[in-house]
Amino acid sequence: MDTYNIIKIITTIITAAIALIIGLRVLLLNKRDLLNRWFALYFISSSLGFFIYAIYHLILDNPDIIIPLMITAHIFFNFNSISLVMTLFVLEKHTKIAMGMKYLGTMLILFFVMSMGYFIFPPYLDMGDYALRIVNTHTPLGLLIFVNAVRIFLTAFAAYRYIGITKKIEDDTRKIEGETRNRLKWFSIGVILFILGIFINVIGGIFSLIAIEILALIIIDIGALVVLKGFLI
Repeated sequence: MDTYNIIKIITTIITAAIALIIGLRVLLLNKRDLLNRWFALYFISSSLGFFIYAIYHLILDNPDIIIPLMITAHIFFNFNSISLVMTLFVLEKHTKIAMGMKYLGTMLILFFVMSMGYFIFPPYLDMGDYALRIVNTHTPLGLLIFVNAVRIFLTAFAAYRYIGITKKIEDDTRKIEGETRNRLKWFSIGVILFILGIFINVIGGIFSLIAIEILALIIIDIGALVVLKGFLI
């Protein structure tokens, strides 16, 4: 395994650990708050996806379990995208409206469609690379384009809306004082960084640019910590 892959796996494990800690911390801050629950699901699903991703890249003596683990990781990443958009709906809509069929129902249907593709058009392991002790999986091109297009769209949509929220906060600065203003500021900046990191990670994965993926994971870590700071103020 080359140096870049080792660094990527280590960075992935660190990212997974940070996301899990933050997800649990956010949930414990207020278990009853729906926004906290969706953010907790967002971080925890990200963590599980990253952990499983790291694990299957370390399995060099049992090729049969790699693809099932790979599919599982991507299902968590799909749910990650859905959870992110649900945080927006909860922020902008009434709770009952956000959890209704129009919003939550649509997101769950989209999640089902994205995830079922991996069972209809299953990925495969490059056995030539595996013989060289390199775990390299391939997803059918149509499925790869579809899933990543949806993820990028959802990520871009979330980034756009959160930037709008940040701008509104800046416009209302005079109306918001003290801890509330600081909390909203750190929270919004962290979410934007986290989303940016996910977007860059998707691009790096599509074009197999390991250095870009490592950079994306670092940005995700920073964004996650900034979000936590916002929640803790």
